[in-house]
Amino acid sequence: MEVRIVTKTDWSKVREIYQLGIDTGVATFETSPPVEFQTWINKVDKENGFVCIKNEELLGWATLSKVSSRCAYEGVGEVSIYVDPKYQKQLVGEALYETLERSALKTGYWTLQAQLFTQNVASKAFFEKHGFREVGIRKKIGQLNGEWVDNYLFEKNFN
Repeated sequence: MEVRIVTKTDWSKVREIYQLGIDTGVATFETSPPVEFQTWINKVDKENGFVCIKNEELLGWATLSKVSSRCAYEGVGEVSIYVDPKYQKQLVGEALYETLERSALKTGYWTLQAQLFTQNVASKAFFEKHGFREVGIRKKIGQLNGEWVDNYLFEKNFN
């Protein structure tokens, strides 16, 4: 497996994997991915967007997004990781996260956070395994399809 920076040529498969995650109903409040790559990439830190490739097939992607434009939080990023369901439990998420964390440290991040639906048991286990701590549960933080959703807030500090 190879992990490298995401490019515009990856967008079709990245978008497809994103939609598969959306379709689970436990990954995001988004109801569809953006149509255009530029719309999506403008929401993330371009230095910290990666794809995992094996045998020329894109297996998953990971990004960091700044949590705030305020300078006090410039080193805090939110992690997103999506893996094609065909390749889950094959260490794709591990490879993406390890690359993302190393890159985050090199590019000045001091805290990573993850927000996940409380129903997303697999993601909760993943982040706990990687040293994130549960900060708490944000009750009724948003609605998806007319239903209130609770989110875990996890963080990992490097200082």
